[in-house]
Amino acid sequence: MAKRKQRRDEFQDISSYSSKQAYKKNQKKKKRTGLKVFLSFICVILVLVGGVMIYASTVLLGGLKTTTITKDKTELGISEETKSEAGITNIALFGVDARDYDGGTFAGRSDAIMVMSIDNVHHKVKLTSIMRDVRVYMGDGSPYDSGYDKLNHAYMYGGPEQAIRAINQNFGLDIQDYVTVNFSAMAKIVDAFGGVNIDLTEDEVSEINKNMYALAAESPESMAGDVSTYAPLSAGEGVLLNGDEAVAYGRIRAIGNDNGRVERQQEVLSALLSKASSISKLEYPSIVQQLAPLCETSLTFDKMIGLAQIALTGFDIERLSIPSDVEGYASDYCEGGGWMWTYDTDVAAQHIHEFIYEDEN
Repeated sequence: MAKRKQRRDEFQDISSYSSKQAYKKNQKKKKRTGLKVFLSFICVILVLVGGVMIYASTVLLGGLKTTTITKDKTELGISEETKSEAGITNIALFGVDARDYDGGTFAGRSDAIMVMSIDNVHHKVKLTSIMRDVRVYMGDGSPYDSGYDKLNHAYMYGGPEQAIRAINQNFGLDIQDYVTVNFSAMAKIVDAFGGVNIDLTEDEVSEINKNMYALAAESPESMAGDVSTYAPLSAGEGVLLNGDEAVAYGRIRAIGNDNGRVERQQEVLSALLSKASSISKLEYPSIVQQLAPLCETSLTFDKMIGLAQIALTGFDIERLSIPSDVEGYASDYCEGGGWMWTYDTDVAAQHIHEFIYEDEN
């Protein structure tokens, strides 16, 4: 009887979830099922991300002209003492004014020179404009014995690589990539964003009209529309400019000389960035697809994806122009009889560093 009782006690109904064996078996099954679900989820994410990456690289950025420049920091004018900070990336922006734009011309003098700092530390995009006629040291890159010349000549002499080197070695920066836009393509860029809102004076309206007709006479193929169809502009605050009008505004020289011209180019770029920060994220793919063929860059696809995060999180825009009153600039005729801005380069470098890194030291 004892033995029979013992066997009864040892008996377990394996068909019941209350039994120990069934419980353990069920738990193992749950773990396996949970693992399969997790792995399936990971696979779905990888497929989706991979699909987005392929779509972005082939469709959205398929028309982007990409180039490579040296990765040697010394050749780019970056010294061991050059300051850099994680989360802040400096990119050179060049605007060339090749009037024979045919969809792929990114050569000539760089009439607009800016350093765009993507600051993910302070959630800002900072634009440092450097006057194209500033006198800078280029060493062997200059045709003059002194080694000096206008900054905008660096791009003409040796393309973006020499221009980056000139900026880095004169202002102590760590720029390793660039984006170049032909001003003739700027009209299409502005139109892709639906125009830009700019405060205009009566004098500026007059100059815009003059430049519009000059552009139509010199390079009608570069214009986005027929100049005769444009309605006259009126002075005022937040005037909406289409692409051609924005380009004409950025080319005004008669008001404020080169300083005023640079400030107006900054106004257009700042207005574009403001538009980018305010439009729906769903509009980004269409805009990127329109803009890609109008630019040339050394940025790799991975870098572009990494830098794009600030566009999704929101940012403030700050601007600086060099030289300013801080540098004590003056004008003079220098190498080759060329008219240039002279100033204290060391003070300019310190000014730029304080602006970009928000560090007075």
